[in-house]
Amino acid sequence: MPRVIVIGSVNHDRIWQLDAPLVRGGRMQFSSRITRLGGGAYYTGQQLLELGADVAVVSRLMLDEQGQAALKSLSEAGFDTEYIVMATGETAPLEIFLEPNGERTIIAPAGRSYPLTAAGKLSSAGVYINALALDDDLVDQIDAQPLVVSQFPLKPATPRPADYVISSRDDVSDDLALAWQRARQIAGSRLKMLVLTDGPRPITLFDGSDAVEVEPAARIDTANTIGAGDRFAGAFLFALLQGQTPAAAVWDASRITAEWLRQRDD
Repeated sequence: MPRVIVIGSVNHDRIWQLDAPLVRGGRMQFSSRITRLGGGAYYTGQQLLELGADVAVVSRLMLDEQGQAALKSLSEAGFDTEYIVMATGETAPLEIFLEPNGERTIIAPAGRSYPLTAAGKLSSAGVYINALALDDDLVDQIDAQPLVVSQFPLKPATPRPADYVISSRDDVSDDLALAWQRARQIAGSRLKMLVLTDGPRPITLFDGSDAVEVEPAARIDTANTIGAGDRFAGAFLFALLQGQTPAAAVWDASRITAEWLRQRDD
């Protein structure tokens, strides 16, 4: 099985299922509230584990009771946790307000963003990154890995070497040349391709010159897409590691993600 390293957050997501859309100054009601593990590293890693990869996580957890419980849960789920840094402090949940139509409002605690670092030397067949701040040593270690896929950061972020950058079409410019330029600023000269998902619409692959559109394998009606983008990224990376072309890899990733959404909603 290929060894994959996922770099990013492992959160305690507190999901509020609202009965109606958010309205400024309104009085809201919710039908359910659940707290569960989430975050980019978690969802991507879960997908990779299910596909048969050996998955190690680079993340930062707190040394309080919730952080220790999260570390234990990750280990019991099959993750290699040797790279996780445990820090003093209190775990703060990520509040997610989920409207009936699927619109999400995410409230994260304010505070300083600490660059992620790895508690050890990285060795892998591939890396996935969904993080803003990375320390210099981690960036150097990422550059030594043979295949790197990064999520397109939505805020100012540490440049990191990456072969593929994934984003939602809603989060980048409609001008593909401009989107490519921004991706190159993040990924550097290693960048081979920009992958743009667009919900149920075609997935765009752009190499800086030519664009190819790939129809998703299936279309799923769901009001909850939490984790779907990260699941797609994990399936895409795994398909590349199996030797698939980028176009075949995004099609396979769309199929796997759709199946996950279908099973979760049943």
